[in-house]
Amino acid sequence: MLYSTIVVATLPVTAVNASVYARSVSEARRRIGRRDPDHIDILALALHFGLPIWSNDNDFEAAGVEWYTTADLLAHLRP
Repeated sequence: MLYSTIVVATLPVTAVNASVYARSVSEARRRIGRRDPDHIDILALALHFGLPIWSNDNDFEAAGVEWYTTADLLAHLRP
């Protein structure tokens, strides 16, 4: 498990100001706001950049974006 921790720790991370994805917030709120309002910004960010979400939270299952759990990612990475 140490190897996985090292790999994750080396992933590039970029902080994005909420103003960058502000136009996507209303759509994200419509898609996930009732189910989990805490995920609105995460979904808005994914919608804005057209990127999938990596989360083990099932709230993203019906959000209409590509969504991967850790198990899904590991299955794709294994040879």
